[in-house]
Amino acid sequence: MWTVAAILLLFILAVLLTTAPLDLAMVGTLVLLVLTGQVDPSEAFLGFSNPAVLMIAALFVVASGLRQTGAIDRLAPMLIGRPTSVRGTIGRISLPVAALSGFMNNTPLIAMFLPVAMDQARRLKVSPSRLLIPLSFAGILGGQLTLVGTSSNLLVDGLYSDQIATWTDQGVEVNPAWVLSDSLRFLAVGVAGGVTAVIGLAFLFIAGPRLLPDRGCAKNEEDPERYELRFEVITGGPIVGKTIEQAGLRHLSDLFLSGIDRGDRHLGAVTRDETLEVGDILCFVGNTTGAKELRRVAGLRPEDAQTAKVDAPPAIRTLVEAVVAPSAAFVGRTVRESQFRTIYNAAILAVHRRGTKVKGRIGDIQIEAGDVLLLETNKGFLSSHGRGNAFYLATSVSDAEFPRHERAWIAGAILLAMVVFLASGILTPVIATWLAAILMVGLRCVNAATARKSIDFSVLITIGAAIGVGAAVSNSGLGEKIAEVFVNGASAVGGGDHLLLAAIVLGTALVAQIATNYGAAVILFPIAISTAMGVGASPLPFVLGVMAGAGSSYLTPFAYQTNLMIYGPGRYRFGDFARLGIPLLLIVVVIAAVMIPLVFPFR
Repeated sequence: MWTVAAILLLFILAVLLTTAPLDLAMVGTLVLLVLTGQVDPSEAFLGFSNPAVLMIAALFVVASGLRQTGAIDRLAPMLIGRPTSVRGTIGRISLPVAALSGFMNNTPLIAMFLPVAMDQARRLKVSPSRLLIPLSFAGILGGQLTLVGTSSNLLVDGLYSDQIATWTDQGVEVNPAWVLSDSLRFLAVGVAGGVTAVIGLAFLFIAGPRLLPDRGCAKNEEDPERYELRFEVITGGPIVGKTIEQAGLRHLSDLFLSGIDRGDRHLGAVTRDETLEVGDILCFVGNTTGAKELRRVAGLRPEDAQTAKVDAPPAIRTLVEAVVAPSAAFVGRTVRESQFRTIYNAAILAVHRRGTKVKGRIGDIQIEAGDVLLLETNKGFLSSHGRGNAFYLATSVSDAEFPRHERAWIAGAILLAMVVFLASGILTPVIATWLAAILMVGLRCVNAATARKSIDFSVLITIGAAIGVGAAVSNSGLGEKIAEVFVNGASAVGGGDHLLLAAIVLGTALVAQIATNYGAAVILFPIAISTAMGVGASPLPFVLGVMAGAGSSYLTPFAYQTNLMIYGPGRYRFGDFARLGIPLLLIVVVIAAVMIPLVFPFR
């Protein structure tokens, strides 16, 4: 037991005091536990085939499909609108995430809302670290609304059903009040979880902006007024008839809407209430980051629709910046005269010349030597033309994505079906998520190569290793010893049943930080049952207390999958989670100790 404790301490110190990646530190810890004989190799690495790991891998693909089709970009504004502050963003994102987490696994929700939060951070020009912990914690809070909100609830419910059956077989008298009907079983955990969610979300909204650190964000050194980008409002698009504000074009990052060409008129100083019409040419000032964002907006296309004529599917399209060489055959000609698209299979989106943007219709711009062209083309452009006589230098713009907007409804339907299967139990979670992932690829919402790249293997490795570490903690008796200290302490103080229940909740939550919610549930369940029997109380409040504690993974990044998912993108440090996590855990303990016995009495 003490060997396991020492190795866990080394792991925590490595994460706190060094720059070791979390996945490497976790795997190193697991290897040490195997080498010291604390866990059998056959058991240590079973976590990598655990259904939770497989499900998360599938959910990365599902989230990629939603992103690639632009479905997530359409859904997010409907759910969260366009908040203009950090506090407003926390409130707008946390509410739908918490509500939906009560009826489906929260991992796909975080996967879906993570890029939304990242985009919002860019719009507000704040660090993602100000937004992502509240996103994860909202999902965890919502998981305690119903029995199916988190898998540890289902695990504890199954253990309790087995315990009731064992008592019946042994002839132990079972009080009918200890057994819940199916409808009550579904909502029982929400007795405390619902109140906790309301107070917890209010705490995140009020205290989050004050307590969360600023860990910085990727710096964009590019000239914010590098290009003029001219995009047309197309017929039948979702933004026709909407105002600039409603269409979400007012607060785009790295972009400024400088005017609108409407027929023969030019509208300058455009207000947010200006209504968009079919054929409007929107004139933006921005850089390559802004260009990438514009290409994700449904209902817009580059002026003259030249990109539609580029022979390349969305999956292999990219943006390229190319510097024109004096020897290029098209120097001195306008874009229209150069037949650029026909020769190079690329469309010119904008031109930058000697430190300034070139204005006007793309087709009328005369190309000069030294011009920097922003091109939409295929990924083979660099190898075919990047080193030819026409260009001095050609570089690809990183992370340029071209959504398949026409398949957004398919991706949305797949997501809805997955939610129904997860919430109803028609299919097991692994089958439901992988069916959704396969459909995303099979119905061309995302191509296979992009789907593979979307899977964050560092997260999967960390979770798989964490399950093995949890097995070592459980087998050694360390988790049970920690929990017993709290329970015995509560008995010594003489705080009665309420303090014992609080100790069970707190003990389960603390074990969950190092042994995962599954491990904590398995370790603390028999302690909760024996504690209830020892004091002659109903076991039901203590079982619900184990559920509440196991679902309170607020203190460490590796305590829960969603914490791991936001750890890297938020550039967090190990101790950042405790800033909000400690107050939230105290809220959970106090509310559980008060609310559960009110509905399910000890005696």
